Amino acid sequence: MHPTDRQLTTVLVVEDNPDVREMLSQALQLHGYKVLETSNGAEALDALKTGRIHVVLTDMRMPVMNGLDFAMRAKGCPEFSHIPIALLSATPLPNSASAAKLFDALLVKPCQMERLLRTIDQLAGAG
Repeated sequence: MHPTDRQLTTVLVVEDNPDVREMLSQALQLHGYKVLETSNGAEALDALKTGRIHVVLTDMRMPVMNGLDFAMRAKGCPEFSHIPIALLSATPLPNSASAAKLFDALLVKPCQMERLLRTIDQLAGAG
């Protein structure tokens, strides 16, 4: 994806830590993306209903609904299953093979911005 095409891409950032959420949102906006924010998986499911989201970037450990439960519900719903979900987490997954079926990309915090942008560009182009 060409950087000028990023303005057509909306990324949903799902992160319970307000400082991390704000930092990710600002960085993605600085690189041209439209960004929506939620603080847990339940809010993220509601945000998907807007129909304006092209890529989801989610944390794993969050209150109310964690990233794994969110991904299972989103991928299990025909109207949302096509939306790519990238996991960005410091929490190692006990079974990364099953996680690879739910998440379209697995990124570990801290993640270099270049890698994050490249991953979102790839997912947005495939979505």
